[in-house]
Amino acid sequence: MKDRFHSRLSASTLLLTLLLSSSCSQVDSGKNPKPKIVETLLSSTRSWDGALYTYPDGQAKMTLLRIRVPKGFRTPVHTHPQPGLAYVVKGTLECVVTANKTLIAKAGQSFPTTYGNVPHYCENIGKEDGLIYVVYAGAEDLPVTVPAN
Repeated sequence: MKDRFHSRLSASTLLLTLLLSSSCSQVDSGKNPKPKIVETLLSSTRSWDGALYTYPDGQAKMTLLRIRVPKGFRTPVHTHPQPGLAYVVKGTLECVVTANKTLIAKAGQSFPTTYGNVPHYCENIGKEDGLIYVVYAGAEDLPVTVPAN
């Protein structure tokens, strides 16, 4: 179990590091380039609403999504059967579990996604179209999003 956990955690970390390394590196306009800097944007054992993460059974499968979110778009209510990490590149995203449990994430912020049987929706409440990257640590044949009943 721990080997599977470490394998998925390492894969998640690698994907996010590669994805974001270009935004974390800086080049001096002079002759000496500055070294690349790796910064941990998010590390979590729980979703933003407090649920403890566990991995689903089965063959591990990593998924990286680039989600374009039009201004004003709201997802249908849904759940995620596996843990995930999200990074907001552009826009302002509001995720709602209940009226008392909401998350607002702006460009440059990251958050651990909801997990398990937690129905929620997300909406781009910003003034521009949004762009979000999400990494899920799931299993083969397990969808990353399940419509709520």
